Amino acid sequence: MNVTVVALPGRINRLEQALRQICDEVDRLKQDVKELEDENARLRREIAAMYLGDEQETKTERKPGARNLWELYDKGFHICNLYFGKGREGECLFCFALMSRGEQHDQS
Repeated sequence: MNVTVVALPGRINRLEQALRQICDEVDRLKQDVKELEDENARLRREIAAMYLGDEQETKTERKPGARNLWELYDKGFHICNLYFGKGREGECLFCFALMSRGEQHDQS
């Protein structure tokens, strides 16, 4: 019985090391996910600008409210009625739906 009691501190140390390694890996993965989400948001804005082109610039010049909402969204806040004004991480489909609906309404 003494042999197993003596081995416990070594086993605990190995488990602590393994746990630290796992935590470090999780932290790296979280950072990678954050970077990918930021890149995804940037690319979505670039693609939207490419498809809408000058038409979007004209609309936002005529519609300062819509421009202000997009600026809020770009700064990391929700513009949808569900979470308006709350900070957001990543993209929000409700916010995009709101703006898309407004743009479609402007076209008609």
